[in-house]
Formats: sequence, structure tokens, C-alpha cells
Amino acid sequence: MLGLYIHIPFCLKKCSYCDFYSIINLAEVDDFVKALRKEIEFASERLALDKVETIFLGGGTPSILEPRYLEIIVNSIDKSFDLSYLTEFTIECNPGSDFLKNLSFYKSIGVNRISIGVQSLISEELEFLGRVHSVGEALLSIETALQHFDNVSVDILFSIPNQNASNLEKTLDLLGNYDLKHISAYSLIYEEGTRLYLDLVSKKIEPLSEKEDYALYKLIYNKLTDAGFNQYEVSNYAKNGYEAKHNLMYWRRDNYIGFGPSAHSFINNKRWWNYRGLKQYFEHINDGKLPIEGEEDLTFEQRLTETIMLGLRSEGIIFKKFDLEFNTDLKSFGYDLFELWVSLGLANFTQDGICLTNDGYFVADKLTLELLEKLEQILEDRKICI
Repeated sequence: MLGLYIHIPFCLKKCSYCDFYSIINLAEVDDFVKALRKEIEFASERLALDKVETIFLGGGTPSILEPRYLEIIVNSIDKSFDLSYLTEFTIECNPGSDFLKNLSFYKSIGVNRISIGVQSLISEELEFLGRVHSVGEALLSIETALQHFDNVSVDILFSIPNQNASNLEKTLDLLGNYDLKHISAYSLIYEEGTRLYLDLVSKKIEPLSEKEDYALYKLIYNKLTDAGFNQYEVSNYAKNGYEAKHNLMYWRRDNYIGFGPSAHSFINNKRWWNYRGLKQYFEHINDGKLPIEGEEDLTFEQRLTETIMLGLRSEGIIFKKFDLEFNTDLKSFGYDLFELWVSLGLANFTQDGICLTNDGYFVADKLTLELLEKLEQILEDRKICI
């Protein structure tokens, strides 16, 4: 089974914090869709796998594409892959991109999940982030999407400079007025190369402290769990049965293919990634080649590291599955460390493994390093180099 990710690189405006590949030159949309059709066709001819479980249209801002372009993309996928197993089809939408008139069309092409990039419901925070929409447009987007789709997700950001608990609580309370099934809450990251990063290094802005970040993180957890959401990954909350299946495929290291500039793919422990810019993307496809910039077969060390990192930040690690793949009794090797985590309220033993608590998620990177260091010492003793 496969997950398909399609990167639509067009935006109305580049947000100050975003480091995803995107451009605001909409004149290239037509050429992009033609190239994307060819890439999908080329990839399907070269891969033995074709059964698709999830599709995710991301970006960029997929919702700025006209319906005729989306129909071409979906028809290309349907022609090249087996969609009879499809259970989740998500499209990312941004308020301000005039997507509300297309909601019925989205449903007609098979979309069953809408993800809305709200980020904040405080006007000053939206302006700081460089968003193109207002609070009113964001609320209208949610309300209208819910009239057409049962499964609606919203993205928000926290730890925005000068953000306080009162403003974040206001955003959460406004979201609480709607029957949302999924909320992603990301702590703001200062990615190198973004306008936000430049403002940081030039000291025009000051990030929140780790203590302040933790307080807002806990506020989100408490508000959302009280509202019936379950935290199933560091930044993701869902009502029962509404976890994002596509994202779960990433965290479980299942097979997925990415189409479009900068998209990544992962099949049977092999990873490859496309050229980031449209120029090179177009050139390779016009030459009859896939636009692959690089690829790698994951080593034992990489596979083990990713399994631990992705497992700890999401559903946890299943001991038996880990043992079978890596010939390593993780429960025995890590038991003292796991007991310490449990005593500190950072983890819980499950029936078949170990998973982090909400406080554990907050320091998941630190815990991952602790476990990897312990494993490295043990495996060196066994003459297995990771």
C-alpha cells in the first residue's frame, strides 16, 4: 500500500516563517500541471507498487489551483495507480485563497478531508506571520468547510514572539466552537533562509523562552484533551478515528511517493527526493526523466535511528517489531532507561512497547538521543556498528 504526496508549489504570498519550496509566479501553473502529469506517468511505469491508500495535496497552497487543473492531476493519478483502496484524500486549503466555492468540486473528485492553514485567530499574530487572510476569513473557511466535509483539520502555530497565553487561549476557544476532528499545533521554528530567521539573527525579534514555549504547549494539550482530542503525535491531536492516515504512514515508515518539486519518496528503505526548483524539475521531465536530485539506500544505522525517532514522537515503539527488524532486544537493553522515563512521567509501558506522555513528547528529541546513545554502547559491545 502507498501514500501519495503531491507538492503544489504556488502561493499568493510567501509567509515569513515558511521554508517549504513555494513561488508566487502563477504564470507557470499550466506548465507545472503538464510536467506533473508526466512525472506521475513516469513513476508508475518504474514502480511495481500501485495500490494507493492515501493522497495528500500539499504545498504551497493547493487550493489556489483552478478545478480544471486539480481534475487533470486526479485523473492522472487514477490512470496510473489503483485507487480502489483509497481511504483518505486530503487537500490543504488556506483562507484567502478563494477555495470555498470549490468545496463541492473537491468532494466530486474524491477528496474526503480538508486541512485549513489557520495558524492563529489573532489579527496581530496573522500580520506578524505574513498571512494573507483575516480572522473573519479563517472562521468563515472553517464554518463553510464543515458544511461540506465531516473530516476537517486546522493548523495553528504557537510560541510566536510576544504571544501570550490569553491570545492562544482565545484562538483555541474560537476553534472550540466548531466540530473539528483534527488540530495540528506546531511550535514556531526559525528556519534558516526565511524572513523570520533573518529578523531573529538581526535581533529585530526575540523568541519565547523554553519555559514560555512549554507553558503554551501545555495549554494546548489541556484545552484540546478537555475537548475530547487525543494527542497521537508531538504536534497532532485528533478525535477518535480521525488521526491523519497519511501522516501516520510517514511516522510508521510505510511506503510513500512524492510528486512535484522538492517532494520526497520512501519505498522499502530507499529514499529519493526531487529537485527543489521548477527549472530543473521541468528540464528533467522534458528529457523524459524523473526529476530526482538524490537518493539513498538507508543503512542499518539510519533505519534504526529513524524507527526510534519517529516511533517516540508518535505512537511509540513496539518491542517485538523492533526486535524482528534489528535483531535487538530493545526492551531488555533499554529497560533501565525506560523505567527512569516512566518514573519521571515522560513515558508509559504499553501492552507491547513503550510510548511517550505529553511531557515526554515535549523532550522527544532529548529522549531519542538518550536511547540511541545507550543502544550504541550495547551494540558496539556486540560488534554491531550502527
